Formats: sequence, structure tokens, C-alpha cells
Amino acid sequence: MIIQALMTPRIDVHCCQIGDTLEKALADLEGHGFTTVPVVEGPTFTGVITRRRIFEDYFKSDSGDRQGFLRNNLVKDHLITDAQMADSNDLLDEVLFKFLESRYDFLPVISDGRFIGIVTRNAMLNAFIKGMGLNKKAHKIAVLVNDFKGTLAKLTALISNQDADILGIVSFDPEIMNLKFVEITVRTDHFRNLVDTLELNGFSVRESRMAMY
Repeated sequence: MIIQALMTPRIDVHCCQIGDTLEKALADLEGHGFTTVPVVEGPTFTGVITRRRIFEDYFKSDSGDRQGFLRNNLVKDHLITDAQMADSNDLLDEVLFKFLESRYDFLPVISDGRFIGIVTRNAMLNAFIKGMGLNKKAHKIAVLVNDFKGTLAKLTALISNQDADILGIVSFDPEIMNLKFVEITVRTDHFRNLVDTLELNGFSVRESRMAMY
């Protein structure tokens, strides 16, 4: 999935301008209930401004006049410029890794150097839930397998032969040589028969439960 499919477009994103005062930026942050907003200069993303950064810089300044500090300082002088960014052609897994390195709840999306929107952690989480089939009434099974390539093909064929629909597959490496846990979300009206068939064919079903939805 290309990340643009999950993006909130620029027109729907509240931003600060680089020449705004901290007074205006803080009013925008508090007025919309945000902790962080993107900062732009025309079509260009320049960084983010956060409520925390504004107050940290105020206390570091030793200024006794809070309103004066906010009114006389500009966003451009208190900008955070090391925010992770997503390219408009990034895939879902690429953006997931970028979120692991990000302190913020969104990533700016850039196309040909232009800021075109943001993607949020919530959007990513919802995409993952849908990709795993967790938003549908289904069952989840965890199977310990070896010889991953051939075994996975056999496993999915057995599931298909039992008229079950596979909604999602994810594998986990338990750091045991040549072994992996495969977690599969399936929809079937005959779940007990499916588990029995897998076990009769040599698979150890380590977990079987109703998936969240």
C-alpha cells in the first residue's frame, strides 16, 4: 500500500507559517488541542513546532514576561527541523519504520520537494488492523513451522481446502533455529475442523482464539 492512500491532504492539515509569532502558534496548538503542528513556508515543509518546545524555550530565556516572549519571538527561531518525513511513494512498511524513529504523532508527506499532507499514527494503526483482518469477525491461529517456504505453502493450501478465507498472515522469529511462529487470521464456519485438519497434517497449533474485531 502506497502511503498516499492513508494521507490527510494538505488542504485539511492545520499548519503554522514560518513567520508566525509564538503567540499565534501557541493559540493554534491550544485552540485545536494539538501538541505538534507542521510548519511551512509556501509549499515547503520546514519542520514542526510543539507546545513543549515553546514552553521549554520560554523558561530557558529567563524572561519574566510570558506574553512579551510569545509576542516577540517567531516560529522560525524555535523550529524543530529533525522530524522524520515520508515520501509520497513510500510503502506501508517503510513508513512504519520511520514512525519507530519519530517522536510525533504524524509524518509530513513530501512529493518532489513539496509538502502535500500528513500521515498519522492512527491511520497507520488502522491500516495494520485491516491488513491483519482484525476488523472482521474471524479466528486467529498461531502455528510453529520449520522449512518456512515449503511449509507455508502447504499450510495455506490446507486452509484453502477447508473453505477458509485467509485475512492476514504475519510471522515471528522466536530465535529458535529453523523455526518460526506464523500467525494467521482466518474466516471460517468450521474452525474446529480446520484446527483438527492442520494437526492431523503435522502442524502444531499453539493458539486458537476469536480475533478482535
